[in-house]
This record gives sequence, C-alpha cells and structure tokens, in this order.
Amino acid sequence: MPSRPPTLGAIAGLLAAVGFLSGCGGEQETADFENEPRLLQQAYTCAVGCGGALGSAALPGPHGAVTLTAWSNSPQLGTDYDCDPTRCAGSSPVTAQNGYLSYGCPWQCVELVNRYFQGTWGAPKIAANAGAGFCQFAASSSLPQYWVYGQYGASTSGHAPMAGDVLVWSSHVAIATNSVSAGAAGTIDLIEENATCSGADTVSWNGSMFGAKYGLSALCWVHLMANTGATGPTCPTGGNWHLAGKYCGSEPGMQHADGNTLYSCSAAGGAASVVQVCSAGCQQMPAGQDDRCASPQVADAGVGIDAGVDAGTQPDAGADAGTPAASNDPPPPAALSAGCTSGGAAWTSCIALVGLSVSRRRQRRCAR
Repeated sequence: MPSRPPTLGAIAGLLAAVGFLSGCGGEQETADFENEPRLLQQAYTCAVGCGGALGSAALPGPHGAVTLTAWSNSPQLGTDYDCDPTRCAGSSPVTAQNGYLSYGCPWQCVELVNRYFQGTWGAPKIAANAGAGFCQFAASSSLPQYWVYGQYGASTSGHAPMAGDVLVWSSHVAIATNSVSAGAAGTIDLIEENATCSGADTVSWNGSMFGAKYGLSALCWVHLMANTGATGPTCPTGGNWHLAGKYCGSEPGMQHADGNTLYSCSAAGGAASVVQVCSAGCQQMPAGQDDRCASPQVADAGVGIDAGVDAGTQPDAGADAGTPAASNDPPPPAALSAGCTSGGAAWTSCIALVGLSVSRRRQRRCAR
C-alpha cells in the first residue's frame, strides 16, 4: 500500500489549523480534492478523545447479531487527519493505540466498514477511498461477494438498503443499522466513524434512494450477498418453508435460532418471533403442521403403581367390608395355617398355603 504523499499531510495540517474538515478519509491514503467534491466545514473534538468509543450498534452477523463499535478520530473529527499514528492496515488488521484491531486508517469512516465486512463476515476488503471509487471497486468482478445499487451498480428500483448495508456518499460511508422498504418513505439509522461524536446519525429514504448527508451527494449502497439483514432468528426459505406457522429452531432453514425454542414465522426468510422455550425440547411435525413443544415425561422416581392407594385408602375398602368372599387376594399365611388346621378355611386358601410353603423350601435350597 503506498504511503501518504507529503502534500496530503501539508493539506491536512492546514485544514486542521484553520478548523475545517474535508470529509471522511479513505483506505488508499490519497485524497483527490479536484475529482471528489467535499464540503468544507468546521472540524470539532469529541469528549472521548482519540480512540475512545463514540457508540455502538447491533448488526447482522454470520452467526447472529454482533456489536460494532465506532471509535473516535478526535481531535479533528471529520477530516483526513488521523489522530492515531498507527500505520494504516493493509490486507491484515493492525492493533491501534487503543488496543483494538483497525482494518484501515484509524479511525476513518472506511475503517469501520471494512472492520464489519472483513472482520465480522470474513469478506474481502474494499480497499478504496470513500466516494465514487468505493462504489466502483465494490461493483467490480473481482469482488463477487458484494452487490452495488445506485451509481456504478444495479438500478435501485424495487430494492432498499437493509441492516448491514453500506451507504456511500461523495466522500463518506456509513453502515445502515435498520432495514427499509422499497417504495415506502422512511428513515435509515446509521453507525459511522469520523462524522459525529455519537457515532450515530440518520438519513432520509424516499422509497428508491437515500438522501444527501453533510452536504454530500448520495451515490450508491453496497450489499454483502451473505447478509440477510437480520439481527435475530430468521424463518426458513425455499424448500424448507412450509407456509406460515410455528417452527422449531432446529427445523432445516431456520437461521440464528435455538433448537429447543418454538418460533412463529409469518413469511419466508422473515424474522422469527419466540413463542415458547421448550423445557422438554421442541418436536418437529410433518410439513403443513405446526411444530410444538414436546410434552414433559412423567417421572417414576419414588412413585409406585399403587401410589396413593396404600396410604390408608385401599381401592376395595367398604366394598369388601364383611364380605371376604368378594376379595380375590389370598389371606396372610398365619390365617391360612389356622384355617386349614381347623378345617374352617376354604380349599383355595389351603392350596395357597401349600404353594407358599413349597416356594419357601425352594428358596432355602437355593440359599444353601
């Protein structure tokens, strides 16, 4: 990567001295002030100082939501001046003075974008300055992982930025933290470096293109093909989608979902809302039927078949009272013996006593 030309340092120093900014710096460490229009406005310092955290946002990641932090380029925030003298990262990140990895010049606006694309998704680095060159490079055939909408890319008609897409102006880039709809006006929330002391801002969306920002014209937005725009569990698509209903997190096609949780899905690829955490696991049902939480198994520990029956409440109590013949249970051995010797017991009782006696003799023989 070429080193910064001496003339750029002189220009940046002059701008800092007079208190002006020239937009967000880029990855190539060069500034084309003639070809890239830049709005000059007063530079300012953020209270967090150089390398401090401006703010953070939840963004989609390959395995669920991730938190991305914007670091401060104070004391000349919004300029090409880098408060951290750490050398700009090439294809591999470098450790900046604040102890965190930098994926470009710390802490220029393009660094945040590449930290997200390269560091979170493992996607190729977009090594270009903020502006037209960024759109063109991302749209090149050498980077099939990205798709560009707007200038230098595909038509924006019928398309809209989603969370994780990068919005590009004439000399600035920022990351959308929410999704908007094509054809409907709205507002896009942003996380960015080298622009605001909060690391956050918003921009208008008219249904087909986002608006100008900081006096800079809107050029394009860059979409990472692997990004679905979701920061939470998402519903199946394609052949794994079986109409709206309830899906286990373990169903094929569910993304960023817990296998033991039951979700409600209203649209293919849409956000999945939690219905219930299944304590006994989630049960997948045939296509066309709602999945459901499995029923907990009844524990048998310490509970016999006659539980509650022997506790002073025999099932035949009252029915057999005073009517021994109604019971099919043989009397205890002592009663059998007395009955047989006296001749008063029924013949079935005597047979039972003989069987009990034979059984005990066999047990004794086995014991010997």
